[in-house]
Amino acid sequence: MKKSSLVLLVLTCLSFLIYARTLNYPFVFDDHHVITENSIIRNLANVPPLFVSAHMEPREKTSTSYRPFLYATYALNYAVSGINPWSYRLFDILSHALCSFLVYLISLIIIKERGDGNTWPAAAMAVLFCVHPAQTESVIYVSARSAELVCALFLASVYFYLAARTRPGSVLRERGLIAISLLALASALLTKETAAALLPFFFVLEYYFRKKKNARISWAFPVLATLMTVVYTVYRFYLIFGSDNGVKSDYIGHWARWISRFPSYIRLLVIPFSQSIEHPEADKIINIYLFIGMAVIAISIFLILRQFRRKNYLIAAFLLLAALSFLPEFCFPIWDLVVDYRLYLPLAAFCIAGAAALARISAPRAVMTAKYGVVAASAIFLALSFFRAGAWASEKSLWGDAEAKYPTLVRPHNELGIYYLKRGRFDKARMEFEIVLSLDPSFVKAYDNLGADYIRMGNFPKARTALLRGLTLVNLYSMRFNLETVYIKEGDDKAAMRNFAATRDGFPTHNVLRDFADIAVRLHRPDLAHAFAEAAAGQRNP
Repeated sequence: MKKSSLVLLVLTCLSFLIYARTLNYPFVFDDHHVITENSIIRNLANVPPLFVSAHMEPREKTSTSYRPFLYATYALNYAVSGINPWSYRLFDILSHALCSFLVYLISLIIIKERGDGNTWPAAAMAVLFCVHPAQTESVIYVSARSAELVCALFLASVYFYLAARTRPGSVLRERGLIAISLLALASALLTKETAAALLPFFFVLEYYFRKKKNARISWAFPVLATLMTVVYTVYRFYLIFGSDNGVKSDYIGHWARWISRFPSYIRLLVIPFSQSIEHPEADKIINIYLFIGMAVIAISIFLILRQFRRKNYLIAAFLLLAALSFLPEFCFPIWDLVVDYRLYLPLAAFCIAGAAALARISAPRAVMTAKYGVVAASAIFLALSFFRAGAWASEKSLWGDAEAKYPTLVRPHNELGIYYLKRGRFDKARMEFEIVLSLDPSFVKAYDNLGADYIRMGNFPKARTALLRGLTLVNLYSMRFNLETVYIKEGDDKAAMRNFAATRDGFPTHNVLRDFADIAVRLHRPDLAHAFAEAAAGQRNP
C-alpha cells in the first residue's frame, strides 16, 4: 500500500472514530429552516434556478445569500434520505476526511518544493487537523457545512495549482491541472463568499514561482482567477443589493467587537477547551480584549512579513491564507462574532504552514521532541473531539451544555425554553424565558416565547401582558400574531380589530389578512374573519 493511501485510510478511520455516532443525531437549531423546513431542496429540479437567484430558502423575504453549490449538496442529500440526517452527516464526515487528506497532500508538495528531507510533518499535521476539537461544529452541524465545503474546494484548487507548477510535464497536462484548479475555485466561490477574499493567496504563490523559475509562466491562472472572482462578486452584489439581510449598521462597533473576539479564536486553536455553540461577547466596545486582539493582529502581520523577508514565501502564503479567511466577517458585519466553524479553513492553513516549518528541523533530539509533542497533542485533541461530539446529540444537550458553561448568556436559556415549549413542558419553558428576561429585559424574542408559552397553558392575561411588554420594545410580527390569538380567546373583538389594523399598517409586505383570518377560523370565529376582510377592503372601520 502506498504511503498516501495509508494516510487517507488513517484519516478516514479517525474521522469515523470521532463522528460515526453522530450519523443519526437529529437536526438542531438552524438546520430546521435550512433543511427540514426548506421546500426548495426537496426537488432536484430546483437546483439549476439556485445559480441565478439569491433565494436559497423559502423563509427569505428578500435576497440574503448566494450559495448555490452548497444548497445543491443539500438537495442531493434530500434526494437520498429526505429529512433523515444520516446522509447529510455522512457527506460531512467524508468531506472532513477529504480536507484532512488535502492538508497532507499540499503539505507534502510544499515540503518537497522547499527541498526538505523530513516528510513526516505532512502526515502529522494532517492528523492534527483531522482530530482538532475546533472542527467538531463544522462536521456535525449541517448548517455549518459551508465552512467545510469551501475549505475542501479551495484546498483542491490549491493542490491542482501546485501540481501544475511543481511537477514537470507536458503543456497539455499543465493546462489540464490549471483548468481543474479554476473549476474547483469557481465551485468554492459558489459555496461561500469567503473564497472571494482568498484571491491574494494565489498571487503570493504566483510571485514565488515566477521568482524561483526565472522563466515565462502562463498568465492564464491569475488572470482567469481574478476575472472569475470579480464577476462572482459583482453578480452577488447585484443579487442581494438593497436587501435587508440582518447586517449590523454599526460598522465601527462591529469591528471593535470583532477584534475583541480575536483572542478567543487563538485560544480555540491552541487550547480548545470549554467549547460551546454560544460564546460570550464583550459588553463594551472598548475593553482589554480589544487591545489584546489588536496586539494579536499586529503580531500576525509581523510574522507574515518576517517570513517574506526571510524568503519563506510558501510559509508566508499559508499564514496569509489563514488571515484572509477572517476577512469577510470583518468587512461584512454579522451577528455571531465567534463561532467555531470559522476556524475550519484557517486551521488547515496553519497546519500546512506548521508542516513546512517542522520539516526544517534537522537535529535528531529536536525532531524526536516535535514528534512526541504532535502525538501527545493529537491524542488529547482526539479525546476532546470525541466527547465534544456528544454534546450535539439533541437540542437539549447542545444548549444545556452552553447554559452550563456560560450561565449568564441569554440565547442558551431562550433556546432551551423553545425546546421545552415544543414538547409541552410549559413550566420548564416559562422558567427559562423568565431567566432570559432577568438577564436581559430587552431580549424581545423572550417576551414572544413567554407569551406563546402562556397561550399554550391557557393563561391569556399573562400572555397578553408579556406580549404587550415586548411590543413596547419592537413591533414584531410574531408577537402581533400571538396577541391576536389572545384577544380572540378572550372574546375582545374590538382589541382584535385594532391589533389587525395596527399589524396591517406596520407590516405592509405580509399577508396579514390571510394569517389573521386563519387564526379566526381555527378558533371558530368565522364572523371575525369576515370582519377582517371588510376592514381590509375599507368597508369597515376597525
